[in-house]
Amino acid sequence: MNDPTNARKDHGRELPSIFGYLDHRVFLREWFETKKSLSPSYSYRVFARKAGFASHAFFSEVMQGRRNLSEDSIEKFLLALGLIGLAAEFFRQLVHYGQESNPGRREELLSELLRTQATLAVGRVGKQQEAYFSHWIHPVVRELAVQLPSPTPESIASRLTPAASLEEIRHSLELLEALGLLVKEPSGWDYGVGARLTPGDVPQEILRNLKRQYLMTVQDRIATGSDSDVHASSVILSVSRNRIGKIRNLLEKTRQEILAETATDDDPAERVVLVNVQMVPLTRSLQNPS
Repeated sequence: MNDPTNARKDHGRELPSIFGYLDHRVFLREWFETKKSLSPSYSYRVFARKAGFASHAFFSEVMQGRRNLSEDSIEKFLLALGLIGLAAEFFRQLVHYGQESNPGRREELLSELLRTQATLAVGRVGKQQEAYFSHWIHPVVRELAVQLPSPTPESIASRLTPAASLEEIRHSLELLEALGLLVKEPSGWDYGVGARLTPGDVPQEILRNLKRQYLMTVQDRIATGSDSDVHASSVILSVSRNRIGKIRNLLEKTRQEILAETATDDDPAERVVLVNVQMVPLTRSLQNPS
């Protein structure tokens, strides 16, 4: 299977992954340093020959910020770096972001880069771990176990809304550890895989049941009206078939932007939140009632 991160290996060691960077010049410097440590004979001249540049100093000048990359030279760099597919597209965006002078366009490019990074940081839960999605409490306990200092079932229970019993929380911690979704470290709990999880081959009925639990939780919180951080916004519209597809794409883009925002949040976690994004048809087709 192709690695979407395009992390290449030389003699069993990995070259830096482009997806870990937001500065193409820093990536180029660390890529070259790693390549040189793995192959002492590697040089700017070797890179230039593989990329098709006449000057062997061009790589160094770009890396140090004295020269910019044109669209043509970007493609030559990709060839010499061995980047393909999503990794190649990410490098192009990274260069455009680094060389863009317009603040508004820079912000747009940064948002695109962060969305890609956030998407790749999502781990996939397989069928062996489907119990994780069997109840709303497991994702919440997982977050609290990692975020709380010296977490215990009692401290987790004291922060949960809606409430859960100590027995439910202990069972959840045991399950999460058994599934490899939490790992016990000397300092406390840590994520066993990526912090953000998405279903892999989990049966749809399990996922539908979890979504029903989420919606019921939202309904209960709205009914109490006791938390100013609860936000619910709805609208009913008449839309064409074409627009339904566009709304679905817009909702997915919004989900990715939320992931990007939280992936780059360096402040201490304050709360664990549930964000629902959904579109639900309330009628049959108006054009074809049958």
